[in-house]
Amino acid sequence: MLKYWNWGGRYIGVRQKDYLVGCDGTVLGKFYGKELYDRHGHYIGELGRNDRLIKNRTKVNFYRPEFSSYIKGTVTAPINDIAPYPIIPGFEDFSI
Repeated sequence: MLKYWNWGGRYIGVRQKDYLVGCDGTVLGKFYGKELYDRHGHYIGELGRNDRLIKNRTKVNFYRPEFSSYIKGTVTAPINDIAPYPIIPGFEDFSI
């Protein structure tokens, strides 16, 4: 399983199939290529450098199909946070 941190270095979760799943098994979003969308189809972020999650402000109105709220992921152990990256103009840190 691939592990993901946000741009600020906070551990977010793992990739299970096409879904980003938090430590408690909650599905946080679905990947469409490098972009990530919530269960209602709203853009919530994307993969940046070294697969860190970041949100592009110009994409806030992007949408994809909704997915079921009944989808659950596997519970995993939390992992330590890591060093943050400096924020890029036009972007903001990924958060759920």
